Amino acid sequence: MIDYKNPSILYSNNNKNRLTKKAIVVTLFILFTVLFVFVIYSKDEIITSNSFVFEYDIVIPVCLNDSKKLIRQKDILKKYINFSKMVIIGPENIKNLVDNKSVIFIEENELIQKENVIDIFKRREINETNRISWYLQQFLKMSYARICKNEYYLLWDSDTIPIKQIKMFDNERPIFDIKDEHHLPYFITIDRILPNLHFSKFSYISEHMIIKTEYMNNLLIAIENNSNIPGNIFWEKILMSIDKTQIIGSGFSEFETYGSYVDTKYNNIYKHRKWFSKRDIVKFFGSIDNLSLNDINWLSKDYDALTFEAWIKFSPENLEFIKRPEIQNLCRPNRFFKYYKRIMKKYRQIRK
Repeated sequence: MIDYKNPSILYSNNNKNRLTKKAIVVTLFILFTVLFVFVIYSKDEIITSNSFVFEYDIVIPVCLNDSKKLIRQKDILKKYINFSKMVIIGPENIKNLVDNKSVIFIEENELIQKENVIDIFKRREINETNRISWYLQQFLKMSYARICKNEYYLLWDSDTIPIKQIKMFDNERPIFDIKDEHHLPYFITIDRILPNLHFSKFSYISEHMIIKTEYMNNLLIAIENNSNIPGNIFWEKILMSIDKTQIIGSGFSEFETYGSYVDTKYNNIYKHRKWFSKRDIVKFFGSIDNLSLNDINWLSKDYDALTFEAWIKFSPENLEFIKRPEIQNLCRPNRFFKYYKRIMKKYRQIRK
């Protein structure tokens, strides 16, 4: 029982009450501050996720010869590119070679019947059919837009590997990787199927391309709406537009066409980035299997990707020479490839 006649006791109890109230206020303030910061942080995370992270599949048309490289290529692609799923488009005879647990396989006839492409060649009285598969794989890449469920998808050539981390977006903007190249027949065909497009001084051909599904579908419709060209489906009109002298060579590029269309119709949507790839790497390394981690680390000093084109002749002598540690320590890869004959000659003279 409190003695109200004793003032010291009253003061002591009042002081304790004040301290208790102050502690409660401070505790509540801290709790509300922590909660506020957590909510704001969480909100920022959600905004960042929704704004800057796009899910996209990597889409690779593959023939029987390329399928043997797929296992090694798949691991490298997954290491350097942040895609959701790998989609392989190819003939039925490679289905059993594809790991269905980690890869989605689409039989190419579900998108385009190869026999129908052959019929166009026959209709144009072109007996040389070696380039049919080359054109078909381009049309398959474009056709995927009509079944794609994501906002974007990444096209990737089956003979190419990245050798460093590759981001396909700069915040919300997709990226066109550009190179210095100009093949006139591509632009002649583009001008016929899609008149009045702006042609850039650079090239969009970089062995890969991030595609906005909506834009590709609009591109296909635009080609099909061109009533000046025979045919109904976009790829029919493309094949009917290529010069007869060029169709047995390289008369059309899906990358050049999409890039020119998008930068004309949707200007400033894509960001442009200089792309450095080595396309004759087979001459020096032969195949992906001959690449070591040290080789990749050295090559990535100057290059973003390597393309193993099957038609290039491999030289075992080059492989033995380029793998020497003293050679890779001597100069950067772009300098080596530019002067490799001179470097090899000088090295042999020193070694004698």
